[in-house]
Amino acid sequence: MIRNNPFGLKADLNVEGMSVDFKVINKLAKEGENPVTETESFKVADVHANLHKNVVLYGVSKLLQDRSSDVPTGPGKLAAMREVMELLQTGEWERERKVGAPVVRPEVEALAEIKGCSVADIQNALRKYDKVAREKILENEKVVARAAEIRAKREATTVDLSDLG
Repeated sequence: MIRNNPFGLKADLNVEGMSVDFKVINKLAKEGENPVTETESFKVADVHANLHKNVVLYGVSKLLQDRSSDVPTGPGKLAAMREVMELLQTGEWERERKVGAPVVRPEVEALAEIKGCSVADIQNALRKYDKVAREKILENEKVVARAAEIRAKREATTVDLSDLG
């Protein structure tokens, strides 16, 4: 049974305030009406201190699962989760998507092009290095330059779907 809920939920991560701020949005609000029907802010400081580690672990678990959800459970799922964890280890919060493929950092794609091998080969090779060595490799001048080109191409690529709507 398909359910059409006229309400949506928007969550904002307020890093400065260390809170998760939610808004309930009325998707059927008329033009000029405020679509926000309810708000709530949940502060991390309000979570009992004994549960902070559990909350962090749960959050990491959800990030790994959510950000690898485009890869079906089976071979490749844990590789996709490792890719997400590698992004988090390098300080990258947002991930870039390649439609129809697992998430790949532009630097990893650039390194694969430079070395003339597949992205999977590069991912496997990078796993053999510690975090510092991986970042040094990915910060190589040639890799950074090619990654910038890849990033620019991704941002410039648009597909007009208006004829289908």
